[in-house]
Amino acid sequence: MTGPADRARQALASGLPPAEVYAALAVGAGFRDTALAVCDALGIPRADAEHRLRGTEELWGDFAPGDEELAGELLDLAAVFDVHVTLDEPGEQVRRLLGRSMGALGGIGSGAAFSISRKLATGRLPEAYTVLVGLPVRDRGDPARYRAELIAAGELLADWLPPDDQEAAGRVREARERCARRDP
Repeated sequence: MTGPADRARQALASGLPPAEVYAALAVGAGFRDTALAVCDALGIPRADAEHRLRGTEELWGDFAPGDEELAGELLDLAAVFDVHVTLDEPGEQVRRLLGRSMGALGGIGSGAAFSISRKLATGRLPEAYTVLVGLPVRDRGDPARYRAELIAAGELLADWLPPDDQEAAGRVREARERCARRDP
């Protein structure tokens, strides 16, 4: 007999996203234990998974049988199932530049900041870049630094992308053009 983490690994290997795997495995099982099993199957260390679940304990009592899909979606939105990646040096350099460009904005809405931070942590650099290019610099921000960081990040990102990822390359190229047209 296989345990919940093994079943989660099998479901993930079949192509199901983590939230759906969670929903399927949580039926008749403990919500928290199922979340830990999915995290384990994703390779998220137990201590990390426990930390991510901290503060959600009071929510578990609000879910009833049949709410497994909703619970999985909420856990996914809360980044519980995000797999953080270590990038090669050029990727890490792009990630640092994008992080510094966020700082030069002079403030950023919490939802946008959370979304961009998730993209950076999970290595989705083209997505983070395209979002950052579209954000306004606030009055207390540094538009010249913001633009310079994004231009440098865009150049490195274009070289870093796999040559066969034409979709990402097109999005990055378009975002780089928008960035170049922005006023410094």
